[in-house]
Amino acid sequence: MVLGLDIDGVVADFLSPFLRVVEKKIGNGPIPPETITDFNFKDHPVLSEKIVDECMAAVSYDPGFWQRLAPLLSAEQWQKLDNLGRKEQLVFITHRYVRETYDIHEVTCDWLKRHGVGKPVVYCTQESKSKLVDHLGVSLFVDDRHENCRDVAENTRAMVMMPHRHYNQSFDHPKVKRIRNFNELFSYFP
Repeated sequence: MVLGLDIDGVVADFLSPFLRVVEKKIGNGPIPPETITDFNFKDHPVLSEKIVDECMAAVSYDPGFWQRLAPLLSAEQWQKLDNLGRKEQLVFITHRYVRETYDIHEVTCDWLKRHGVGKPVVYCTQESKSKLVDHLGVSLFVDDRHENCRDVAENTRAMVMMPHRHYNQSFDHPKVKRIRNFNELFSYFP
């Protein structure tokens, strides 16, 4: 059995530092994370798609942004992921942008190593994640974005789980299981 994990919003806190970048750009004071009810930032009272896109482009060119992300997992959970990695039962699949100015793959692997995954296997793609999930034989996939969960649930045989976040609460799909505790994943691995 192979576990496929998204990174941002699953094992790394992307939203908090991203909102700080947005706040700095618009100079409008703090944006509470709970006001983000859709990760596409639709219908937000302050944020526009244009501002969000500009800030996403800015962070995609900043390796330091990705290096400084805080982990969302405990030391024990990182150790369990490392154990799966050693058994070749763990891959990370992310939509992080590849830029010519630095190696996002290397930055991502270094970040994962720093938090306990000894030999991370990371795939950066801009295509639908279902293609990689299917190609890599992932049997359990976890992502916080409803678009990715729907894609993988409808186009692969993988079991799909979504960590409960305030920005994905309105999403419901019969083939996507919502999880409130990351440890729920480990019950699928002996």
